[in-house]
Amino acid sequence: MPGTARRTTTAATLAAACLAVAATTAPAGARPPAAAADAFVTRDGAHLALQGDPFRFGGTNLYWLGLDENVGGVDYPTNYRIDDALKTARAMNATVIRSHTLGTSLGCAKCIQPALGHYNDAAFAGIDYAVSRSRALGLRLVVPLTDQWTYYSGGYTNITGWLGLEPKAFYTDARAIAAYKEYIAHVLNHVNPYTGLALKDDPTVMSWSLGNELNDMTTTWADDLGAYLHKLAPRQLVAAGRQQGVDAAALASAQVDIVDVHYYPSSAATEAADAKAVTAKGKVYLAGEHGTTSVTAADALALADDPNVTGALSWSLFGHADDHGYVQHDDTFTLHHPGDSAAMRAIVLAESAFALTVAGDRPRPAVAPTPPLVTSVTKSAGINQIAWRGTAGADSYRVERATAGADGPYTTVATGLSDNDAPYLDPATPATPAWYRAVALDRAGRPLATSPALATAPGQDSAADPLQSFVLTSSHSDTLTTTPDGDGVRVAPAPRKSGQITWSRPGLTGFQADFATLDRSALPTVQTSADGVTWVNATPTPQRRGDHTLLTLDNLRATGHVRLDWRADAHPAPLTGATWRAATASPATGKPGAFQQTPAAGATGVDTRTPFTWTAAPGAAYYTLTVSKNADLSAPVLQATSIRGTTYAPAANLQPNTTYHYTVTAVNAAGSTPAGNAPVTFTTGDLVVDNFESYASDSALATAYPRNTGGGAVTTTLDTAHADGTGHSLRAAYDHGAPGYAGIIRTLPTPQDWGGATALRLWARSDGSPGQALTVQFVANGIYWETTVPLTDTTGTNLTIPLDTFKNPAWATPGILDPGKVTQLSFYFNGQAATGTTWIDSVTATR
Repeated sequence: MPGTARRTTTAATLAAACLAVAATTAPAGARPPAAAADAFVTRDGAHLALQGDPFRFGGTNLYWLGLDENVGGVDYPTNYRIDDALKTARAMNATVIRSHTLGTSLGCAKCIQPALGHYNDAAFAGIDYAVSRSRALGLRLVVPLTDQWTYYSGGYTNITGWLGLEPKAFYTDARAIAAYKEYIAHVLNHVNPYTGLALKDDPTVMSWSLGNELNDMTTTWADDLGAYLHKLAPRQLVAAGRQQGVDAAALASAQVDIVDVHYYPSSAATEAADAKAVTAKGKVYLAGEHGTTSVTAADALALADDPNVTGALSWSLFGHADDHGYVQHDDTFTLHHPGDSAAMRAIVLAESAFALTVAGDRPRPAVAPTPPLVTSVTKSAGINQIAWRGTAGADSYRVERATAGADGPYTTVATGLSDNDAPYLDPATPATPAWYRAVALDRAGRPLATSPALATAPGQDSAADPLQSFVLTSSHSDTLTTTPDGDGVRVAPAPRKSGQITWSRPGLTGFQADFATLDRSALPTVQTSADGVTWVNATPTPQRRGDHTLLTLDNLRATGHVRLDWRADAHPAPLTGATWRAATASPATGKPGAFQQTPAAGATGVDTRTPFTWTAAPGAAYYTLTVSKNADLSAPVLQATSIRGTTYAPAANLQPNTTYHYTVTAVNAAGSTPAGNAPVTFTTGDLVVDNFESYASDSALATAYPRNTGGGAVTTTLDTAHADGTGHSLRAAYDHGAPGYAGIIRTLPTPQDWGGATALRLWARSDGSPGQALTVQFVANGIYWETTVPLTDTTGTNLTIPLDTFKNPAWATPGILDPGKVTQLSFYFNGQAATGTTWIDSVTATR
């Protein structure tokens, strides 16, 4: 159909833009040019400027920078978490970050304002660090000062609750308005010790938002609060918006510079219409939140091409966890870079390219990659599993092993690993001491940064504590302070104060502490204990490494506890990291025990997407899976190793109507055991391409099947009244309009293998329109194929369409049909009438 090829062109254009970003090598903490860092973003009517040049931007929401709910409770994020997320945003070409908790912090013990009239200035520590790091990285901030919703960081109902008022009195009651202004003044007048600037005087804060998604603002209130902010911070801008749609009060207020609109799901057409409406009133338009699950490359290009769109910020980005992997969040809009799946990678690419395109050639500081850190090497039934903390901007990792010492030589254990592969099992665990390191790689597979090595030995677990928090310690003194130090931190008592820090691990056998000093007189005493009560002084071996001193304890004979004890000193030695070794908690005492696998032998009609499962084998470290079309398992079509659970879902479906043979084997350091019923033979059934049962709402369906924007209107809904007998069908009401055609396009979340099928079967229903027909189109290995079938049955019928009837459209690249990798499925609605309705259900690849 006309217009469908533009999606491919768009994706290629955006990919080229994203790949144009040059590698950077500036030292960590590099600052932008002083003039840029000290310049405020200004407003000129409906547009923004920086140093006289137009300022458009892309970016994301990092709502948790000041106070985090993703740490097993509510606490301040570590410096590493803040740094990593900001650097990840920069890796996605972000220019602006929106962060609720840099300004909204009411009603909790760790908040800026725990109770009315009471302030907890300790809560500014993470805020100050985040603002200073944003400044160093060339990022600008949009900061809401309260919230419509009383989440963990509070909102405006905290203020009305403290005053005994109804929530909406926040906008009219003089006491509530005065209390909010007092809070605003406390936040904006706070002086950041890293920059020496009050927040109201820092150009890093591009705008303060009157609040997040304030649904009941009045123009009078927005004028009052906006004027107050402008008087308090005359060089910073004021933003405001509501939960959905363009807020009338924000649009009408003379004191609001930026109208912030949110989108769930994201819609380029709606955003463009809203942007036009906002700029027509002389205001700056910002898509302050758009749900990432519905962002496409075409959307990104359309928004980048629209001069009314000053900025768009995704919801929402999360960086690496402090130990390994990513921070996980419980909504459906979470983004990780470079992406957990092909679909997320496409979104990350689109967001990155949009941000790069709208930013133009404005110079920004280079960002040096933070080296990864091997945080632990622990045994799993005697097999080494290596965990590492990731690197912002890395595309993948290589794990390397040495057996002669920390200086190598190193051999590659595995490469092309993602952050989600940590911890990684080393199938070839040596029966000797070993040293492991992780190498962060860019998109081309080139090294970005290499971690320090972490040593381990047979029967031993090892771990590293980067001291970003005290979560790995068993106790510490309140006198200890933590200060940033490049990509790490320094921990020490305050000058002339004593202090202690303790680690406890069963079977502790070795310990090493790293101090940023060569003054041995300032080093703490190292003590050990068998019970954590009675302590004895130890005699560690000192070693100089550059301008650092290492203190090492070996052969602790499972003491269990070690601590550092600083005496009061004017310049106590700052601790920058610690490692320890302990007797492993998971040795291999024999080969894995017996277990069974499924699908069962002789099973037929097996769903092509059914995961392989098996019972747990006692003592297994991991499992291997081999699947083949041959009974002797030769020429396997699927081979997986280092599987740690008891289920495995292949990345691609099995071919429909095909016989397979497979075996699962359990492995540990002592040997391997195949499943008791291996090998198993089974036959697959038809491949369900889509049965429309997985969509929670009409909105989710519309997101999955957006219309071809080159054609006429199509409205898709889920229909239970007309289906193939169970569940939902897709109901499409279409209007060809001026283009003369209308259709919807489904980009499959993962490619499908239709090999083994000879036909596509679907249930379809006509509304009885004259000459009604359905064009079915799919993309296989990058080549378009389509065919048209008439629709006459008004009660619904099953249509079987042989694959050999699909032909190359005249406008498409010619090729040979290979259904092994189908990436897209589209439906176009034809007929003599320009308008009509068609129902579709149960699309399967079959024989």
